Amino acid sequence: MNKKELWDKFDSTFRDFDLENGAYAAPGRVNLIGEHTDYNDGFVMPMAIEKEITMLAQLRPDKKIKFYSLDYDQLVEYDLNNLEYDQENVWANYLLGVVDEIQKLGKKLQGFNLMFTGNVPQGSGLSSSAALEVVTAMTICDLHKIKIDGVEMALLAQRAENNFVGVQCGIMDQYISRLGKKDHALLIDCRSNDYQLVPFKNDDYQIVICNSKVERGLVDSEYNQRRNECNQAVEFFAKKENEKITALRDVELKTVEKYKEEIPENVYKRAHHVVSENDRVLASQKALESDEMHKFGELMYASHKSLSEDYEVSCKELDILVEIAAEENITGARMTGAGFGGCTVNLVKKDRTEQFLKIIKEKYKKETDIDAEVYISNPAAGARKIYVEPQPDY
Repeated sequence: MNKKELWDKFDSTFRDFDLENGAYAAPGRVNLIGEHTDYNDGFVMPMAIEKEITMLAQLRPDKKIKFYSLDYDQLVEYDLNNLEYDQENVWANYLLGVVDEIQKLGKKLQGFNLMFTGNVPQGSGLSSSAALEVVTAMTICDLHKIKIDGVEMALLAQRAENNFVGVQCGIMDQYISRLGKKDHALLIDCRSNDYQLVPFKNDDYQIVICNSKVERGLVDSEYNQRRNECNQAVEFFAKKENEKITALRDVELKTVEKYKEEIPENVYKRAHHVVSENDRVLASQKALESDEMHKFGELMYASHKSLSEDYEVSCKELDILVEIAAEENITGARMTGAGFGGCTVNLVKKDRTEQFLKIIKEKYKKETDIDAEVYISNPAAGARKIYVEPQPDY
């Protein structure tokens, strides 16, 4: 739908109260490099993608809030004074959580109507949930003239997912959705929550995301096991080296190698991945700042090898996608996200993109009998207001 069609749908769904209204958008994201480093106080480097959630809204003169999901074709209604988890409409809890967190700040809200739609593929690991939380926060705050800066808003959206939805996510997804900037990646320090924009503007390259279409069924149990193994490594190094070591962020690669024979093989492998991955993220920052795209591509391949062999969170299908990219001499490729399915992220020369899309779909189908979905994106802008009010010429 274009903007006029969206407003027409909004008008036909909700009564016009002639109060403050607006339209907003927030993007999904792909993590370029830095996987399973976030809960080890390390570094990550995502970028916003050119797929987003668009939200239209208008204030109401009462305490009712109404959400309409165009994609689910569902309309739900709640009372601002009585917010409870919705067991039936699970998607609505991502919005309710944001409302709840804003009210916890002591902000007085009046009723409002929201309608949203998105093209961020769900279940692909491209963070449609964070985009929904961030666009909801921006919408409510703007309509109510509540001043919250970008970092505060990202943290508020994270709390909504942690506290109301009950998912203990890190900060990366909300940060990049809110703070992303066109033609930039975002380097995030997951210990301090500091961030900096990293230029990604080489007109010869673009990012291609390949969705394996494999659902990430093992993530929860294996994720907990990996966290436990990382904690074992931290306890070991703190005892052996320095009691001030509180996360793998504090350990150098030479220290991991020094004790290779003294710690359980799996614990060594997990530590080796996390410590080397942090080094790769910082090296990637330098490569992008220097426009050394081939160097960045090498770091992406090295990251995948580490995730597959040391952290053991890849799967046959993700490995196949990366192998095809390597066979085709694509500049960089790696799995992205928690693993055991989901997507790969590829650094592709623009003049090779069309050919690569054709070949990777054909070869992946031949080897797995699965039709991969492919998305092309340049680094996109973060959350923003689209325009102030419906315009008849849109």
